[in-house]
Amino acid sequence: MTRIFLVDDHALFRESLARWFDGQPDFKVVGQCSTVEEAVSALGAGGFDIMLLDFELGDRRANEVILSPRMKQSGAKILFVTVGMTRAEVRQALNHGAGGVFLKTNGPDALVDAIKCVVAGETFVDPKYAHPDNDHPLAGTNRRVKFTERDRIVLRGVFDGMANKEIAEQLRVSESAIKASLQQLFSKTGVRTRSQLVRVALEHFRREIV
Repeated sequence: MTRIFLVDDHALFRESLARWFDGQPDFKVVGQCSTVEEAVSALGAGGFDIMLLDFELGDRRANEVILSPRMKQSGAKILFVTVGMTRAEVRQALNHGAGGVFLKTNGPDALVDAIKCVVAGETFVDPKYAHPDNDHPLAGTNRRVKFTERDRIVLRGVFDGMANKEIAEQLRVSESAIKASLQQLFSKTGVRTRSQLVRVALEHFRREIV
């Protein structure tokens, strides 16, 4: 059971998200708030696995939360769930310890994948921030791409010429979840098409997926 703390100043969105999570067997919302001060206080209290944090909270920015001394003390996982951030803001958030950035324009299945990724200690960056020349927030870090077990299965399916529906059936998940996994792979590897993903994986990550 993944315990979630929600921080968003739009009450309707926050309550709707909380109700949706209440219907999911693997997630539980253990608290929610709408301000920077309340979020920082929640970090101090703990009791959750991940905080879903809106970037704009009223007239303030949530980077105040991740810059708080309580952020390091709590060791909490932070996933920004926002309508948008600049590349510089994304880079700064990741550098200060955020686990990822997820855009609200995506669906709930994609959010589930993002949460699982961050809880597992990996970094999730919305595919919007990917760029064909790798000019995205993770570029230039010289960090080797790490594939999750689902990444490997999805990649193997792509190599074998399987359709998204077939991969979904193999993993027993929805087809939209596979689409989200593919978008995450595009973001991780810096490519934009399925064929490019196959080529990059074969050339650079073959040992990790075989």
